[in-house]
Amino acid sequence: MLSMGIPSRMAAAVQRMFGGLNVPRQRVVDAVLADNQRLPLADSNGAMTGPGAISVAALQAARECYEVCSSLHDEHAIKARIDTICSRRGVKSPVAATIGGYIARAADHAWWRRALRKELMRRFEHTSIQLGLTYVRADPYVSRETCLAQAAQNEANKKALAAVTATNENGDVYSLAELAELGMGNKTLRRGELMLRIRGFEEVADKMRHVGMFWTITCPSKYHSVGGTNAKYAEFGSPTPRAAQAYLVKVWSAIRSALHRRGIQPYGFRIAEPHTDGCPHWHMLLFVAPEHQATMEAVIHAYAMREDGDEPGAIKNRVKLVRIEAGKGTAAGYIIKYVCKSIDGAGVGDHKAFEDGRTYVIVPDMFDKKEFTASQRVTYWAQVHGIRQFQQIGGVPVGVWREFRRLSEESVRNAPEPIREAYQAAQKVESENPAIAQRADFARFIWAMGGPTCGRSATIRLATRDEDVEGRYEQVEAHRPVGVYLAAQPHAVYESTRYRWTIDRAGVALAVPRTGVNKYTQAPKAPAVVVPENKKFTPSFNAGRSFDREGAPCARIDNEAIYLHHKKRQPGGPSAHLAHLQRKYKKE
Repeated sequence: MLSMGIPSRMAAAVQRMFGGLNVPRQRVVDAVLADNQRLPLADSNGAMTGPGAISVAALQAARECYEVCSSLHDEHAIKARIDTICSRRGVKSPVAATIGGYIARAADHAWWRRALRKELMRRFEHTSIQLGLTYVRADPYVSRETCLAQAAQNEANKKALAAVTATNENGDVYSLAELAELGMGNKTLRRGELMLRIRGFEEVADKMRHVGMFWTITCPSKYHSVGGTNAKYAEFGSPTPRAAQAYLVKVWSAIRSALHRRGIQPYGFRIAEPHTDGCPHWHMLLFVAPEHQATMEAVIHAYAMREDGDEPGAIKNRVKLVRIEAGKGTAAGYIIKYVCKSIDGAGVGDHKAFEDGRTYVIVPDMFDKKEFTASQRVTYWAQVHGIRQFQQIGGVPVGVWREFRRLSEESVRNAPEPIREAYQAAQKVESENPAIAQRADFARFIWAMGGPTCGRSATIRLATRDEDVEGRYEQVEAHRPVGVYLAAQPHAVYESTRYRWTIDRAGVALAVPRTGVNKYTQAPKAPAVVVPENKKFTPSFNAGRSFDREGAPCARIDNEAIYLHHKKRQPGGPSAHLAHLQRKYKKE
């Protein structure tokens, strides 16, 4: 079995624990062995498929797409063939605004490498969940192989960012890794930002005498593998964690619509957290006017229990509510441990998980001389499955809050009172002098914006400017933030401070626009490439300089040479290699 692509730990576990008599697990193994279209989960030694094999597969896929483009001339036929190639490899088709951008992605080795790695990691985890290897009694949240692979990928990303420097017009030089640490990529800052906004909601709710509710909503039992022992899970098609997350999103969408029809506007936060078998559940801290509390509770219960609400244990486990009472702890206190558990575990103490009616303490594990904490596992779970951990519900637009932090005091000095008030609320002043030091105040900002239920009718809006940005694959129209404006005075924009950065990748400098660090970075237009006249889509291929994971520049892509190398030879004609030898050693 090892030579056919199943990881040795999975094969050994099935043989040792079930002896081939467990039919559901044997079916999982048989499906892995029979899958000869996608990347194998393991190499011939039983180890998880590594970056080298992914890179080779990416080159083969990009080459196949290129050959399709060289042999077909109708864009619909090209797209249909490339869609088939993507489907065969388990990858979603490229998403692009133009057919040129679509083809450019499909013919790019780097695009395929990212897509294939994502597909492999998710399929590996899904297989581990089905076999019971991702569970509280084995590897909670994610498998040990995924821990090692994702940790290595994160480290490679850090090195790539550290190898790229950015210089602004003031001469300030930073690596992209340093700039990333100044944003939400920094776990400490991310945790602090979330708790700042949660506290702001709570302060507003206290002033308005709104009630707080802490909800936990869980998927029906058919979404839970339970260590590979749940027959309903296999009968339902063994849904992935992403499928379970999609179910929760659908449930909340129905709840939100029902509340909107009744004129109820809750505000707060939700956190997506995994059970130890990888299935997500939601924790939600919501505030609402007291006269709406009973109706809101009835709506949430009804929609959360609408699917399989009569199954055993549903009433007890599917929906849980804790009403936050004054004098029995703050609302932020109910949710802070879930925020910390899902980021870095700071101040949490023992990381506990409730499974099968019991509470377990998830302790750190050591694999390949590397320690992985429970919070790291939760982070890797979110990264691998592409699940958004934190999301604000209702309230004021957070984009405006962040934009105010880019405004200067000079730019708002003569602005109307709401603008100046919101600006002061968003500023943090650090000083040893208590009279000068100031913390950012999200509650104050909410009042300046028009209150917690203002939504898109906020007093202050985000100003944007439409620009054509030359991306790696195509030119796209981007709505770039440039400042803020008062809704009553839409033509008076208070512009934010942005810099023009020059990105230097190992000695190759690229100018990027006057914006934030890297959200709308763009390279100069690549020079025109001479290509065969009858290949009208070839010029859309990426003709610029590319870079490897370490940030080192690779050779400039020669599209014409690639086309000539991979084009189909005429019947009876020499192969590409033979033609090369004939040219190299042609007779005098």
